[in-house]
Amino acid sequence: MLNMITRNSIAIFVKVVVSVALVWALMRAVGAGDAFERMLDLQPEWLFVAIVLGLAQTVIAALRWRAVLFAINAPMAWPQLFRITYIGAFFNQTLPSSVGGDAVRGYMAYRVGAGLGPAVNGVLLDRIATLLALVVLVAVMTPFGAAALDQGVWFVRAAVLFLVLALGGVVAVMVFDRLPHALRRFRLIAGLSVLAGDARGVFLQPVHTVQVMFWSILGHVNMSAMIFVLATGLGVEVTLINCLLLFPPVMLAQTLPISLAGWGVREGAMVALFALASVSGQSALAVSILYGFVMVLVSLPGALFWLAAGGKTIKGAEAFAER
Repeated sequence: MLNMITRNSIAIFVKVVVSVALVWALMRAVGAGDAFERMLDLQPEWLFVAIVLGLAQTVIAALRWRAVLFAINAPMAWPQLFRITYIGAFFNQTLPSSVGGDAVRGYMAYRVGAGLGPAVNGVLLDRIATLLALVVLVAVMTPFGAAALDQGVWFVRAAVLFLVLALGGVVAVMVFDRLPHALRRFRLIAGLSVLAGDARGVFLQPVHTVQVMFWSILGHVNMSAMIFVLATGLGVEVTLINCLLLFPPVMLAQTLPISLAGWGVREGAMVALFALASVSGQSALAVSILYGFVMVLVSLPGALFWLAAGGKTIKGAEAFAER
């Protein structure tokens, strides 16, 4: 137990250091004063719209997860599902914990009666659907906006490559249960076999696939719209198509588990990718930091749900994640 606590503490410390170092390096590179001055230019009405979109994102995330759970025959009552989704969002955005929101969602779903398999697979497939939808959205938007980007040819090639890899990854997940039966005596292989069946329920049954992908893509569109709203409120010249094309890869980058809630990684990706649309580093950094603050703000109601649930989620989720 002591070793696990020490390991988790070190992981948190490293993520904090990485986030602080990346943000500090970016501020030095693009000019911290200029970036903060840009943030102060944000018009209140645009901030309000961004907050509304942020609040809507939790509802969309809950509906996406609900569609996944229905597809694997593990439905959950909406009040419970919404509460758990909000708690997961709170953990993702605010708490410096080694446990992410996905582990918290899985653990709490298990606590309220979902079996271990459905609790784990529901969260995993929700995440897979989210990543697949992200790549699909970029691929769909590429013909409409890539030509106007600097290095547009490179972007198109990258979009096609990621689409192929994402589709290949989903197919691979769906055939895990085709592995030799002799291997199924191993716990991991047995779990992957169950995951394969659930994945086919999500991605090969049209009635479920349409719902899951609809909510997944809508979530990315909503987040890209928030970036557009914040950029517009700062007077940054960027189009909604630019945001739909460039922000999903930023979201993909911030999923890398090397920083705290994506801070630093997200800002670096924003500066690099939005430069393709001729957005200055100061502006991209200001928009990214404002986006991060808005997401923290809208996740705070999850703290109330967490406290109402007893506030003992972290240790249980850590143990759940170790399974």
